[in-house]
Amino acid sequence: MVGFRVMTETNTPDGSLFSDRQFLAVWTVGILVSVVRWLEFLAVGIFAYDVTDSAFLVALLALLRFLPLALFGSLLGALGDMMDSARLLRITMAVACLASLGMTALFAMGIADYWHVAVSVFLSGIFWASDQPLRRKLIGEIAGLERIGRAMATDTATSNGSRLIGPLLGGAVYQWIGGVGIFAIAAGLYALALFLMMSVRRSKEAPAVADFDPLAPFTGAWQAIRYASRNREVLCILGVTVVFNIWGFPMLSMVPVIGKEELALSPSLVGIISALEGGSALIGALTIARFVQPSFYRKIYFSGVCALLAIIFTMGQFPGLTTLVLGLIGAGFAGACFSTMQSTLTYLASPSEMRGRLLGLITICIGSGLIGFANIGLMAEWFGASTALSIVAIEGAVPMVLIGLIWRELRSPHPPNAATGT
Repeated sequence: MVGFRVMTETNTPDGSLFSDRQFLAVWTVGILVSVVRWLEFLAVGIFAYDVTDSAFLVALLALLRFLPLALFGSLLGALGDMMDSARLLRITMAVACLASLGMTALFAMGIADYWHVAVSVFLSGIFWASDQPLRRKLIGEIAGLERIGRAMATDTATSNGSRLIGPLLGGAVYQWIGGVGIFAIAAGLYALALFLMMSVRRSKEAPAVADFDPLAPFTGAWQAIRYASRNREVLCILGVTVVFNIWGFPMLSMVPVIGKEELALSPSLVGIISALEGGSALIGALTIARFVQPSFYRKIYFSGVCALLAIIFTMGQFPGLTTLVLGLIGAGFAGACFSTMQSTLTYLASPSEMRGRLLGLITICIGSGLIGFANIGLMAEWFGASTALSIVAIEGAVPMVLIGLIWRELRSPHPPNAATGT
């Protein structure tokens, strides 16, 4: 079946990414939806703790956001290889916009409860599941192999920057306006992103709807799983993603709990402190985009997660405001090393006809975060939020050592290249 290829205004290898209207549209969409993601992530966490007084239920919301990634990531990736990725992305974006409008109405009427937010978070997670196999695949197709590193690093940098804007905006809006303001802003940004996606044109090579086989997404997903199981490099890339999402990223769900319960901070101050992680991640990703050569891609990816686990362990061992601030700054830099290289390495290591599906597998691995959020939520309920950080960091160190021993290509001076088998 013929794959989808975005038709770009500028597709020469040395062409500027920012002179390409198609790249600008998809890149800007990424900024808008990332701001929404982090705005909601902080605000719904604070709301959940206010109404339930339970660290576990706060973590459960994050778990529900990750569940669609595990359920639908590979299927969306298979669909992205077989259909018009831009059209699929517009559909998921419209669903997310309608969900935010519904939540705005519930908060405006004063009847919003925890379970309403939980359903909204799950629907938002479905849209999140489309980011790797659809939107990031579009970025790779627009940029081409020669510009893929810069394109992914640029996209990741601005995505990380949204982790600066989102918490700042979310904490302030929630404190002064409440949930109605959070979801009204989310709906507006989703609508703007949907408008921008209308300018991303369908390729003339995209298959007709009549040619689509309903079983093809399931068959395609299984083919990607079989390919990954036989490729050590891809398996290690997926393994590092699993470690990050089970034992690294869930740390952020404890920031509202530590801020309110252990440090007695206001929602806006919690938002400011949370934004430090996004700010340092932005700087880290821009640095990588400017200076890092392809020969270091694997090493940066692997060492970023190792550094993050060390930072999380230190934050748990020495709780306090100073440690929280410094830890989030360090976590931002370490997370940038991981997130910048994640899609880049997967795209380079994948055959062209299977990139959407393998990026879908990355999405499933991101969805493994639901295990991590459940784990850290239980640890925080039993031992306290700070102690939970140390526990999960020790747990995550074990698989990282194993991956480091197995991943022989980690010491190679050459980046992955599926075409040559390296």
